Order: sequence, then C-alpha cells, then structure tokens
Amino acid sequence: MIDTAQHERPALRHARFPFHYEQYQGGSPEAERLVFDKLARELAGVRRGNRHGGPAHLLRTVHAKPALGVDNARIRFHDDLPEALRVGYAQPGAEYPAAVRLADASGAERPDAAPDLRGMAVRVQAGPGGTHDLLTTSFPVSYAADAREYVAFAKAMGDAGSAAERVFGLLVKLPLAVGWSTAARMRRHVHTATRHMVGSLARETFWSCGAILWGDAGPVRYRLRPAPGSTPAPPPDRGDPGYLHRELMQRLSTGDVCFELCVQRYLDERRTPVEDGSVEWQESDAPVVPVAVLTVPRQDLEGAEAHSAAHRVERLAFNPWHTTEEFRPLGNLNRARKAAYEASGAQRPGPRFPTATPRRDAVLSLPVRAAFGLVDRCVPWHRLPLPPVYRGGGS
Repeated sequence: MIDTAQHERPALRHARFPFHYEQYQGGSPEAERLVFDKLARELAGVRRGNRHGGPAHLLRTVHAKPALGVDNARIRFHDDLPEALRVGYAQPGAEYPAAVRLADASGAERPDAAPDLRGMAVRVQAGPGGTHDLLTTSFPVSYAADAREYVAFAKAMGDAGSAAERVFGLLVKLPLAVGWSTAARMRRHVHTATRHMVGSLARETFWSCGAILWGDAGPVRYRLRPAPGSTPAPPPDRGDPGYLHRELMQRLSTGDVCFELCVQRYLDERRTPVEDGSVEWQESDAPVVPVAVLTVPRQDLEGAEAHSAAHRVERLAFNPWHTTEEFRPLGNLNRARKAAYEASGAQRPGPRFPTATPRRDAVLSLPVRAAFGLVDRCVPWHRLPLPPVYRGGGS
C-alpha cells in the first residue's frame, strides 16, 4: 500500500476551506461568474456565425454512440483503504450498486475505427449518502487549460467547414487568440488524444482530467484502469463499425469486466495544479493509489433485460456536480461546467441540478450547449461533459 502520510498535513490545513485550493478569475467567485457570462456571450456569437449547424445537432452533443450501458455494476472499496482517504462513502469494504456507460466522445455516430476519444460515466448509488457521478475520458488531460482557452478554440474552429478552414483555424486563428506556445500545446494534445486505436474498451484507462475534493484529504484526480488479470484486447476490427460493443458483448458473455478506481493526491500548484486542466499529474510526483474495484458482472447483453437496462442508462443525465460537498469538483473548467449545467437544468422539465436564475438561463444555457456542440463536431473531445440533453440523456 502506498504511503500517503506526506499529504496529510496540508490536507488537514485546508479541510474546512476547499476554496483555498482554487484561484478564481478576477479574485472571487462573483467576479469569475461575470467572466463566465462574458465567455457565454462570445459562445453565442460562435453559434450565430456557424453556417453548418442547427438544432438537430444539439440533441446529443457528445457521446452519441454508446458501446455499453448497464445498471447492475458494483463498486467496492478496498479493505486496506488508506486512513487519509476514508471519507464519506469511501470506507474500507463498502460496496455500492452502480450504473456504467461507455461511449465514443463524438456527438456523431461514426464507425468505431474512426479517430476519437472514449468516455466512461459511472453513477454510484451510495445509499442515504446520495449518488456520485464519475465522468472520465480516455486521455489524461484537457487540451484547454481553462474556460477561456476552451472558448478561444470554439471561436477558432466554430465556422470551419472544410479541411482548409480547420487548418486555418488551428494554425492562424487559435495562435492569434491564445499565443503560439499555447496553441501548439492544444494542437499537440488534440492530435495525441485522438490517434489511439482502441481494440477493447475493457482494456482502456479513463481519467478524470480535472480535480475533485476528497474531503479532508484535499484535491485528487481519479482514473479507472483495467484490473489486473483480464485478457488482452484484440486488434481493432476496422471492417465492423460497431466492433467495440460486440467485443464487450463477447467478453461479458464469459466473465466479469473489472476496473480499478485509483486516485492521485494533490501536492502543490506547480506539480499538481488544480486550475490548469492541461497539465498531467505525473505519477513520479503523485503516486497512483488504488482505492476500489468497479465490476461489470458477466451477463448476456443481447437479452431483453439487458436492452431495458441500456435504455434506462441512456436516459440518465450524468453530471460531475452530482455528488456531495466533500467530493465536489474543483478548478476553472469544472466551475464553468457547473454554470452550464445550472443554466441548462433550469430549461429542462423534471428534477434539476442547482437552480439557475432567469438571467443565467438567457445568457448561458443555449449558447453554451450550442458552442460545445460546435467544438465537438470539429474535434472529438470529452473534457467538458455537456449539459443534460433535451431528451433526458447526458454524458
């Protein structure tokens, strides 16, 4: 078991004041919210200027093509969970039911061999303590450090319909907006993240990218990686547009699929930044600590009950802020994400996430959803899982 004692003192110092880990643009949450309002208006301009999109593209702006949706998974925390990480529902030996959704990151249904990121969303039903949504992507970092860079990318790529326009956006518009070195880093991350060919989603690792609070232990980033002992991934079947689902179906017909939930703990803002989602937390600085195992049990995905479960999972709206205060998301991108969810939630019937004011509805909801959709049509991306969609789905 990895020694976590080196982290305990700073974690306790900040335990009651998690905002000490965060640095708000403008110096306060109120000032930063004004920045988000301004960015939302810029995103509205991107939507108005886009000549290729329309409302039809917004029905599901990301993760349009699921490879797996089950609601009979379980997550069990290790019996030897480090003392410092025993927070809330994370207790030694604690086990909870979970829903799991695996999908492509793109908003369009494309062949599985197409370059793309992949995403895993997990909803843990932790009894009286409520539910916790874990949203992850198959790349360890975001191409955008913060919401400002995200908007700059949207503006550079929003009206790029042809290959030449996309090249012009990446090589000219983006550098003029964020600087040459930042643009180079963003292009590098996009290229690296989408060129990986996947043979089996059961053998992929999925990262949170951004940080969350872990109670008194302070900020962590988490990942879900294949548990030891499972069979290797087969070569990608480029001739089968849905081979990822069929590979999972075959794998689950013979045995369980298991992932280890692991965390990396915060050290300092230089090595493990909270506000910059584009910086990877290196394992040499922040060791990976296994804390639980997520198990998707052996089952027949072709049966009626499996199809019914997949339909139920499709109707879930996964939200990184769907958790408790002691596990709340941290950082600029996550706070921008919350603003979008608030505005979107106020426009949907039925149960909502935090209440939004009419002004936030008008400024944030449709522009944010629309511009997120534009970016994902230009390049597959899962750093900001989008607001719950109109028909009840989510990330």
